[in-house]
Amino acid sequence: MINGIELLANAAIGQIAHLNCATHNIANVNTPGFKAELFHFLEGTVAGGINEGSSIQRPVTAVDYSPGTIRETGNALDLAINGKGFFAVQTKDGVVYTRDGRFTLNEDGELVTLAGDHVLGSGGRIAINGNDIRISEEGVIRVDGNEVDTLKIVSFREPSALVRLGASFYRNPDNLAGAEEKVNASVQSGYFELSNVQVIREMVEMINIQRTFESYQKAIQTISEQDKLSTNRIGKL
Repeated sequence: MINGIELLANAAIGQIAHLNCATHNIANVNTPGFKAELFHFLEGTVAGGINEGSSIQRPVTAVDYSPGTIRETGNALDLAINGKGFFAVQTKDGVVYTRDGRFTLNEDGELVTLAGDHVLGSGGRIAINGNDIRISEEGVIRVDGNEVDTLKIVSFREPSALVRLGASFYRNPDNLAGAEEKVNASVQSGYFELSNVQVIREMVEMINIQRTFESYQKAIQTISEQDKLSTNRIGKL
């Protein structure tokens, strides 16, 4: 069986992982489109070795895909999605998905992210040549009164299968998340979505993590001192 110190040490290591999750969320509180990570422990058992069958807790993280606050900018190329769904973006490594709708035009008049990756429409890359740009709630792009394309908005049946890339982008390897282009969502032009991180909750989590970690430290120290005392008594017999 796992001894007391090893069990407590594993639990303390789990709290370090929990702390890393909370600090990562706080670091991205101002990152548009960022989705907070949720942390929890999964009960499991040790497989193999002398401790086989012993109960342990494994740290697990998941992404909270709930929407963040929408901020108005007045820039027609800043876009926010109301409801489920992601913008599709073409990068050098393939198509990725994001809720960060801060877009602009490159030197060729193509709609791109701030990093220069192409935002995708129903026809692929979106070319905008004109001055009066209007984007409807359905994602239809009109330039000087003419319809040029429709934004490609994608939702997923199993968003937990998405893989995070950086702060606000995700990829869908082998379509494990089940992409769907018929999305019950609307687009807001002149707005973008903020992070959904709740700072107060994360700060409370960090305080609780610190207290829990300290309690594990004290328990380990107490067991260690008891072991030393027992060893000394045995040695005197």
